[in-house]
Amino acid sequence: MDSKTNLIVNYLPQNMTQDEFKSLFGSIGDIESCKLVRDKITGQSLGYGFVNYSDPNDADKAINTLNGLKLQTKTIKVSYARPSSASIRDANLYVSGLPKTMSQKEMEQLFSQYGRIITSRILLDQATGVSRGVGFIRFDKRIEAEEAIKGLNGQKPLGAAEPITVKFANNPSQ
Repeated sequence: MDSKTNLIVNYLPQNMTQDEFKSLFGSIGDIESCKLVRDKITGQSLGYGFVNYSDPNDADKAINTLNGLKLQTKTIKVSYARPSSASIRDANLYVSGLPKTMSQKEMEQLFSQYGRIITSRILLDQATGVSRGVGFIRFDKRIEAEEAIKGLNGQKPLGAAEPITVKFANNPSQ
């Protein structure tokens, strides 16, 4: 797929419908496909989507026209969808010093304010099954991971006795 015609749109209002999404971007030019991404289980909008234009000029125009547009309480972000670029590859964080009682879900809630989490896991002690206080969080984009480091590294989450350490995971393939 040519990345010059394929756009990703972030920060869409939760209640925006596929039809509204399509008509907004269709007003710029001829759309080959567009997809509002939804949670597979609940069907709820995840607040982002993809638009593929027939003509690269229309994609460029959509970025210039619609990026930064305010929709309800959100400011949408329109950019080229580049699969597996460095911006995605290096978005994996290593977190240590987590409270042993913190669940994976609670860890995700803590980090989700900074962006869209792709995967997360907490390492458990093989013998006891108790959290080792170490986890990994993979964000959708490197910039989101950077924001999470800025916001959370050295902070004490609720119920934590010590500050947590948040840094990029050394091995991006993990």
